[in-house]
Amino acid sequence: MSRRNKKQMRFVQLFHWMLDSPAWKDLDAKARAIHVELTKRYNGSNNGRIGYSARQAAQDLGISKDTAARTLRSLERHGFIVVEKRGAFHCKIRHASEYRLTVYESDVATNYAERLATKEFMRWSPEIQKSVPAVIPKVPVTVPISPCGRTEQRQNGRHGHRGRTIEPV
Repeated sequence: MSRRNKKQMRFVQLFHWMLDSPAWKDLDAKARAIHVELTKRYNGSNNGRIGYSARQAAQDLGISKDTAARTLRSLERHGFIVVEKRGAFHCKIRHASEYRLTVYESDVATNYAERLATKEFMRWSPEIQKSVPAVIPKVPVTVPISPCGRTEQRQNGRHGHRGRTIEPV
């Protein structure tokens, strides 16, 4: 292999302990692919300034931009990335969000404690994500009870409408 070809070779490093984490195993294939794309853009000195937009992710993976945006949010919820600067798309100004990979030290933090790799995905668990109980709203429902248009106010029960039959008068 020539020296020139060796220089152009770049590698994406994925650690075994990261791939064995519950957070990684919970990701779908699109999220894993976007993580690889983000890691590919990390050059060793730009963590926290890795620019990547949902549009670019959509183009790279051949998916819709809405799917790419949801997938980036999933990576954020699982703790693999942190948004350092939120992107915007305006008429005259547009810039991609800038991300930090939590597996590496930050290159934008000023003090030592903030520079350390946070590895937030190692603290992720499915129980934490599903800890909020579902809320069933109790809203009055108006239902017709006869052809003449008379109505009755009722409350929703736990499983929807109360199951009683109303006979027309």
